[in-house]
Amino acid sequence: MATVMNPQRSHHLATTRTVTQKVCIGMGILFVVVGLAGIVMPGLLGMHLSLAHNFIHLASGALALWSGYSDYPRKAYNFCIGFGAVYGLLGVSGFIFGEPGYPGVGHMEADENLLRIIPNSLEFGTADHSVHILISAVFLITAFAFRKRHAEAGINKDRFKDVSNFSIRNSSRSTELPNSESRLPDVELGRSDVNRSSDRQRRSDFERRI
Repeated sequence: MATVMNPQRSHHLATTRTVTQKVCIGMGILFVVVGLAGIVMPGLLGMHLSLAHNFIHLASGALALWSGYSDYPRKAYNFCIGFGAVYGLLGVSGFIFGEPGYPGVGHMEADENLLRIIPNSLEFGTADHSVHILISAVFLITAFAFRKRHAEAGINKDRFKDVSNFSIRNSSRSTELPNSESRLPDVELGRSDVNRSSDRQRRSDFERRI
């Protein structure tokens, strides 16, 4: 008999998300909100939100949401590792290589750790460095703290796919035979055909003798 999958159980397994996916979704929404708000308020929370900086936030938010809503938890895990490392390196570099100066964006006050990536277009100050390190910590801590659960989620999804494929193959195979014959092995079907042929042969011989 073919195995019938429970649609509610299948939907539940397919939509279960790991912690890294949920963090990517939450941080993605935050990136998008800050990117849009920075267009109106370039000095939001003391950050230097130029047009280029806001574009980076929007792009980061889009990638974070894409990774979080993906059906493959590995994408969210890789995003947390990759972007966590990039933002952490950017924040630390700002404190190391930043110099005192006046930013060219937003008519803001002088900053002691101003890092000019693109002068008057993409500049990071002390507040930006602090936020970048905080973002890095969220991504990296989440990835390393829940890497075991991430691996288990990937294994469970692979098992679920194997069970689904096995059930589909059994369902298609069972529809090829009538209900009465689908329950019998192929050997028994062949044996019954031979028996019926032998019975017909004996009956015809008996009728000829009469």
